[in-house]
Amino acid sequence: MTIPFLNRVRIRQITVGTSNEAGVQARTILEKLLAEMPELLLTCVVEVSSGRVLASYTREAHLNPNQISLRYAKLLQLTAKTLAAQQIPGGPLTDITVLLEDQFHTVWPLPTGQWYCFVAVRFADANLGMARDVLRRHTA
Repeated sequence: MTIPFLNRVRIRQITVGTSNEAGVQARTILEKLLAEMPELLLTCVVEVSSGRVLASYTREAHLNPNQISLRYAKLLQLTAKTLAAQQIPGGPLTDITVLLEDQFHTVWPLPTGQWYCFVAVRFADANLGMARDVLRRHTA
C-alpha cells in the first residue's frame, strides 16, 4: 500500500538520510552551500558506490534527490572506470556538468572519491563559474 504523504519530498529543509558521522558531514556541506547559494533548486551528497543519498535539500517537490542520485551515481562510476582505463585522455575527474534549457546540474566528486555533491540551479539565479567555485571551497 502506498501512502502519498510518506512519499513526498520535504521542501526547503535539509533532510539527512543517516544518523552517523557521514550524515553529519553531508549536512555540514549542504549548510555551507546553501549559505552562499540559497537559490539552489536541489543539492545532495551521495555515496558513489551505492547511490544512497546521505543528505539532500530541494526547493521544489517535483525534484526528488533519490531519483536523480542513482542516475548520476551510475554516470560517475562509468566515467571513473573510463578514466581509469585511460580511454579518455586527461587527468582526474573534476566535475560533470549537464546544461539544460534553463538550468545546469553539476556533479562534483569529493576528495575521498567515495561521495559526490550534486547541485541544480537556474541560469537566472547563478552562473556556472560561481557554482563551481562555491562547490570547490565547501567540499575540499
